[in-house]
Amino acid sequence: MPQNTPPDIGQKIKHLRSSKNLTLDQLANMSGVSKSMLSQIERNKTNPTVGTLWSLTGALGMEIGELLGSKPRPSNKMPSITTMKSHETPAIQSADGKCVLRILGPLELVSHIEWYDIKIERGGVLSSEPHVLGTREHLTVLEGEINIYTDEENRTLSKGDTARYNADVQHNIKNSGASEAHIILIVNSPD
Repeated sequence: MPQNTPPDIGQKIKHLRSSKNLTLDQLANMSGVSKSMLSQIERNKTNPTVGTLWSLTGALGMEIGELLGSKPRPSNKMPSITTMKSHETPAIQSADGKCVLRILGPLELVSHIEWYDIKIERGGVLSSEPHVLGTREHLTVLEGEINIYTDEENRTLSKGDTARYNADVQHNIKNSGASEAHIILIVNSPD
């Protein structure tokens, strides 16, 4: 059954933390995610990466798919071709509610590479805290126009354009066009 809206990750994490009688400090120490980042996630003020969600769900003793609402298929042997229906693809929503990120990458690669299919409403902003030192993002615009802002510079991209930039600094992706923007984003972290 397709999901009409992405799950409220922040509220789910807050509920799980509370149900385990953990303070923000305790979960931050257990997960390696800073207390301020955890607070922003719980209040839906920031968009967590899959890597951050991976750390939090590990500390909470659950699979990331449980948090995102997807259910892994039981199997004894990995098939040579695996598929996932569109409605089974996990999705998260940005803090401003104007960006939907469909998580395309497999969870076993999350510590090194993540990729997303992202739609951003007009005026929407996807804001990200600095990732691990050496992390780079690779973004291609499929539809619309976007601006990428980092601590270092600002670029405007249109349909078909690609940008590669440092993601170990504060960075933002804003839909600066007149219609919805559609992008593919790959986050590559160092080994």
